[in-house]
Amino acid sequence: MRALRFRWRLRRPHRWLLSMVFPAAVFTAALAGCHGSVGDPGETMGDVGCTPLDPVPSRIWRLSVEQYSNSVRDLLGLASAPDLGTLGGQSTYAFFADESLSVDPQLAYNINTMLGQALASISIPNLAACQSGEAEADCAQRFAQTFGRRAFRRTLDGSEVDRLMTVYGVGRQQDFNTGVSLMVQALLQSPSFIFRSELATKVDPSTGMGNLDGYAVATQLAYTFLNSTPDQELLDAAASGSLDTQAGVGRQVDRLLQLPATRANIDRIAVDWFNVRQLYAKQKDISLLAPLAPTNATLSDLTTSLQNDLISSTTMFVDDLFWQGNGKVVDLLTSDKMFVNQRLATLFGLPFDGASPDDFVGVSAADQNRAGMLTQPGVLWAVSDVASTSIVHRGIGVHDNVVCADPIQFPAGLISDPNIAAALAARPTEIEKSDYRLHENPVCTGCHGNIDPYGRVLEGFDPVGNVRTVADGLPVDQTADFSGAPPLSGVLNGPVAFAQAIIKDKQFIGCAAQMISSYTIGRQIHLNATCEVQAVRKRFEGSDGSISSLFRDVAIANFARARQGGAP
Repeated sequence: MRALRFRWRLRRPHRWLLSMVFPAAVFTAALAGCHGSVGDPGETMGDVGCTPLDPVPSRIWRLSVEQYSNSVRDLLGLASAPDLGTLGGQSTYAFFADESLSVDPQLAYNINTMLGQALASISIPNLAACQSGEAEADCAQRFAQTFGRRAFRRTLDGSEVDRLMTVYGVGRQQDFNTGVSLMVQALLQSPSFIFRSELATKVDPSTGMGNLDGYAVATQLAYTFLNSTPDQELLDAAASGSLDTQAGVGRQVDRLLQLPATRANIDRIAVDWFNVRQLYAKQKDISLLAPLAPTNATLSDLTTSLQNDLISSTTMFVDDLFWQGNGKVVDLLTSDKMFVNQRLATLFGLPFDGASPDDFVGVSAADQNRAGMLTQPGVLWAVSDVASTSIVHRGIGVHDNVVCADPIQFPAGLISDPNIAAALAARPTEIEKSDYRLHENPVCTGCHGNIDPYGRVLEGFDPVGNVRTVADGLPVDQTADFSGAPPLSGVLNGPVAFAQAIIKDKQFIGCAAQMISSYTIGRQIHLNATCEVQAVRKRFEGSDGSISSLFRDVAIANFARARQGGAP
């Protein structure tokens, strides 16, 4: 098994607190303490000639900032997740947390500060929940065991409880509340809380592959479906051995899918799948907001308000499809519905009958040639430039996230070639630039034949997602030749025709399976012909087509829990 490393730097008082409870040997032993196996061995792979998924190694995987905050909220019973105030090395708009994330000094400091503030805002006696007549020391020990199990997402061994009680004793010199508070701080700053442990157990020597133990499976399900720490039922299922079987995993998935928190989290995942939050990095030319009559003095505030509105609008669109309608994944590309408040309705020329200007209402945009997420203004804003649509950026967005076409390797130095730069500069419109890449320069054609068509079908929408019929003084041309972007072929006109084509040939369904599989294992799966993804796609095609079925199919698949290396 490859070495598992993380960077962990704390100020001396914080290191003392942790070392009292979790010396290196204890943490190493905790990582190695795996219990059992998961899954049925004979999972059917996809099409003949598919490529097996690269093994996911045993690893420790740092919680994202959002996952950490959500976990603290749920463990301490806070009304909302506390703000850590830093990304801790996390990519701003990442689809999922990078497994290489570590704890830098700023994040460690912010965690320590946030915990102090959070604990000062709650009732420690209520958290400790001592029983009537129970001695303080007995209550503290019981709390160390029960709260510790919830925090570490596994049962603590006797030495860990003893060390927590040592920390409690230091705080108890002041009073009981301080002792319990100090234990909580030690637990929630420990690597065993901040990092998810994913070590294979019962490894097959012939393959080097094993499975996650029950507690690791509970943790995976929790952060996939809740984006937070496991609830009591998940922990109990792990302890009972239920999560050592595919059927037991399926029962928990079915339960989780009924929870409002899961549904809200799946909405968030879908919004990030289409990279909608990237719109916060995109300012727009003032002329594009003309229906709102902005001035330079108000442009910044108006842009921020619009960006927040578009996130809300897109999230409502997804939520309405998934949980109020039939929940079918393909409806992400077929629905012409939009959610608008008065500001968005004015900008996009749509009706509005809300009770107040800030209310969001669902309206039909059928007469605007909308095709679901492809033409949601939040998506189009995110993949467009300041004043131009950027056929390339839009094309890459669709290529990567809507059809999940295999990665394109651009020739080194091509983008910086002065001759190509001059040729593109001499062609002022997006269509002229695209024609040059597709038809005039064979060096560009090979790659851009797989990119530009996806962007050209969206030319009927401007950089903020508004319908347009004229661009650069010419009638809009939203036709695209897909002969260079198989398996599609021929000419398609506009987003609706394009959406119908990739639904018909199952490209979008395959992409959905690929993206949700990537999210679940925390690694981007790049090849569409990956065996495990094709197997999920085949199962999904035989289901009701809902987002719930897709998440279930991925979560119960054996590859989700298989890891390379670990305990024999």
